[in-house]
Amino acid sequence: MKVISYNKKKRTQRRKGAKNPQSFSLRNLCVSASLREAFVFLLLISALFFTRNLAFSQTSSPVAVESRIDKTTITIGDTVRYQVRLTRAPDVQVRWPGLAANLGAFEIRDYNKPEPREEKDSIIEEVAYTISTFDTGTFVIPPLALQYLAPPDTAWRQLETERLEIRVNSVLPSEAGDIRNVKAPWELPRDWRTIILISAIAAAVLLLAGLGYYWWRRRQGKGLLPQREEPKRPAHELALEELRQLRASDLLQRGEVKAFYSILSEIVRRYIEGRYEVAALEMTTYEVNHSLRKVENNLNACDMAREILEASDLVKFAKLVPPLEQGEALINMAESFVETTKPVVVVIANNGAASAPAQPAQVATEAN
Repeated sequence: MKVISYNKKKRTQRRKGAKNPQSFSLRNLCVSASLREAFVFLLLISALFFTRNLAFSQTSSPVAVESRIDKTTITIGDTVRYQVRLTRAPDVQVRWPGLAANLGAFEIRDYNKPEPREEKDSIIEEVAYTISTFDTGTFVIPPLALQYLAPPDTAWRQLETERLEIRVNSVLPSEAGDIRNVKAPWELPRDWRTIILISAIAAAVLLLAGLGYYWWRRRQGKGLLPQREEPKRPAHELALEELRQLRASDLLQRGEVKAFYSILSEIVRRYIEGRYEVAALEMTTYEVNHSLRKVENNLNACDMAREILEASDLVKFAKLVPPLEQGEALINMAESFVETTKPVVVVIANNGAASAPAQPAQVATEAN
């Protein structure tokens, strides 16, 4: 009876609660508020834990390294650029692996390590390898080990790069289609219209070039075909002939002293230029004398040339009027200078001995 009465009480209380909806809603609000407080508490705990881990990771690892390649699939013999980038704090020391670092089956073709640079309170260091291989298949670039020392820690720690894979394909055709039948020779199609057009353009260009060459030759006073030119006379022959013409002139008798000495100076300078290949017409008297002494061993001849040019300069520039006898003496001196310095022709006799050319008087004596 007691058990039955207790159950009846419970059912009665439940019915009362159901009949009172206001007390039921207050109970639900209290439960939902408690759940929200618990959820907010869990979020705060998670945020504190994440912040602590982040700070710990930044404190424990002041160095970050990343590696990348510019191509993941290549053909045999192609090159790949393998780049390693390291970001560190300014007070951290880093030891890079040597040039002969282990890069697996790849060969190092080039190596480049620029100077470190500063970026947002950090130091950026980069190393770039140019690598290649002559095998086919899938190859792995093993992790590259770097060592760093972060104060106040006194022990060197190690950091490795990411493991990278590269696929190397062959340039040869597949074995299934390697052996094939010989193809027939391929004939180029002939476009006669294009061939005729190109031939006409080429003929027109050649015709214009010939007309241009003919016009250029006519403008220079020459014929269509080059003509054989007579050899130039020796410089001493021209000089002696011009001196004889100057002697036969009456410039001194007419009082044209400056013209006489100008022609005499020009004859001597032209002879020096033709005989010794010295630009005497463009030089001063001092320069001519200095250059002549380098190529002529006869100092008396050099002194004669200097005396003739200096006397001519006094008349041309200082307006000196010398006596008539001096003009005749300078012509004789110029002839002597030319005769002394003209090239010597060596005559080879029948017996093979060399002899100097005979003088006119000697030739006449032998003829008699």
